[in-house]
Amino acid sequence: MTASHAPKLYLAGPEVFRPDAIAYANIQRNLCEQYGFVGLHPMDNNVDPGDRSMQTATRIYRADVAQIKACDLIVANCNAFRGVPIDDGTAYELGYANALGKPAYGYIDQLLPAIEFAQTRCVFTRQEDGRLIDGDGYLLVDDFGISINLMMQCGMLDTGGRLVEGDFETCLQTVRRDLDNGRLRLS
Repeated sequence: MTASHAPKLYLAGPEVFRPDAIAYANIQRNLCEQYGFVGLHPMDNNVDPGDRSMQTATRIYRADVAQIKACDLIVANCNAFRGVPIDDGTAYELGYANALGKPAYGYIDQLLPAIEFAQTRCVFTRQEDGRLIDGDGYLLVDDFGISINLMMQCGMLDTGGRLVEGDFETCLQTVRRDLDNGRLRLS
């Protein structure tokens, strides 16, 4: 498959915050190419990392959104970031792609039910009625047997994608396999 006909994947995830973000983006792009994809990476849009102005933030946002519009599907790192399940920027990108009807694939180290994940990260108290309440007074309600917020995981399924247990490369392999066997169809 030529690069002009290769499916374009928008690569969402908190990797942009790594100290070696540019080098890691190149690794991800190379893996995409290895599986017959073109990787559109948010690091492509970080104009001047030293410029911390609102204008720069707006340029990055608009460029990332343009990449999402231009992609055929989104591949998202759904692992916990800074103590919470899934980076909020990644969640936004997944939601945006979902609203556009783009298939989405996510990857996560372990497909634990979200309730189990929450119980390993947060302190809960059991109420008299048996419900669990977190330290901020919120109910633990994500007990649907899914691994991330239902809006993210159901959105992936609704667009023809899915959440994959494994790393970035495992996710690329799954996308490739799903395309090759007809489980995933791109418009």
